[in-house]
Amino acid sequence: MGRPKQLSREEVLSAINEAFIKRGLPPTIEELRQALGVGSTRTVLRYLRWLEEEGDIERWKGARGLRPLRSDISTVQTRAVPVVGQAPVGPLLIAKQNVDGWVQLPRTIAHPGSEYFLLRVRGNSMNKAKVAGEKIEDGDLVLVRRQATANDGDIVVALIDGEATIKRFARASGYFVLKPDSTSIEHRPIVVDHDFHIQGIVVRVLKRGSVIID
Repeated sequence: MGRPKQLSREEVLSAINEAFIKRGLPPTIEELRQALGVGSTRTVLRYLRWLEEEGDIERWKGARGLRPLRSDISTVQTRAVPVVGQAPVGPLLIAKQNVDGWVQLPRTIAHPGSEYFLLRVRGNSMNKAKVAGEKIEDGDLVLVRRQATANDGDIVVALIDGEATIKRFARASGYFVLKPDSTSIEHRPIVVDHDFHIQGIVVRVLKRGSVIID
């Protein structure tokens, strides 16, 4: 393949790395087009194919399906966030035995001063909902800011009878409603008035490309 002439590999890779640093996510094709100042998404795709052939990036299907393999990501300030097998039980307590691993996330998205955990999505009850432009789909990790309260419309991790669920929160007169947002009609709103605890608010969706540490 012929090399694109306008920009260097370093310039394109730098734009990708900057997106990771600022948002903790890879850029979409359109976001990268704007960052590079080129006229078409076709040009962006040419650059990405070039970087992939050179071993600079890895690509897969999806709106944000890329990550740098050669970057200055080690200079980014990060914090380790636990991946839990289930939502924490009790007063926002994450038991050690529930931690499946850790993910390093930039402090630009896992902000100092707040506590976070990551929860694996199971099922498709929220696959129409988006957080920061990303759909909540089966197998994803959601980044949850730990707090016990929520506003109407927030996507929450709630604990009901010991089971974690991710739903959209709504208040009603004397009770609460946890609403699915799904392409499947099998999922129904959950009405609760007791034995219900909010564990946190979903603030990000992680598809791929996070760094797992022991």
